[in-house]
Amino acid sequence: MRHHGRVRAKTIAAALALAAVATVGAYAAPAISARAGGVTHVVDRTYICHVRPEHYVDINASVALPPDPSGRPILAQMWLDTVHKTAPVGGLMAVVPQVEFEGRKNSLQVDKSLCHPSSRHIALKPAGLPLYETATPHVFGHVDQRCVTAKRVLVRFRIEMKRGVPQQALFAVHNGDAKSRSVEFINWHPRKITTYVGKHCTDMG
Repeated sequence: MRHHGRVRAKTIAAALALAAVATVGAYAAPAISARAGGVTHVVDRTYICHVRPEHYVDINASVALPPDPSGRPILAQMWLDTVHKTAPVGGLMAVVPQVEFEGRKNSLQVDKSLCHPSSRHIALKPAGLPLYETATPHVFGHVDQRCVTAKRVLVRFRIEMKRGVPQQALFAVHNGDAKSRSVEFINWHPRKITTYVGKHCTDMG
């Protein structure tokens, strides 16, 4: 799975995760419900994010997989790049997504320098997009799409968390212009990801 080889800002993630979640929560308290086995929090947010001058975004989601040869678990994850942003980590330049979460506690991060809260409503459903694929640990394993967009995109996600760990999520990306065309919709679970994509998206493998 190519994207797991991508150098990412894990050191930055560890330092910023709690601050990012606290900042997200500052706009409105997440819904809380009691369920068997622990308290479930629902984070439902909409942002408008700036897009790179070439007018495309990269959207990647992957399911949890068995540990790699070193014994390190491969967590389910979800991230959105709207610009090419990097930061130095361990002597390398690591890509920093604008929205990111994975199957660990307090992993949700939003790049507030490029994404700002929005009151515009977008539905958490495919909105006419065709089904593209369903990824599981045994089939595909991940989704990696590059989509042509307007100069800004609307991003809405609804993440259900248990003890701070994402359990399932709905993730919608629309153009941020007046037409608000649906770009991609993802129904994310750690072991199953269903994706709906528009005609302006390309599978990046």
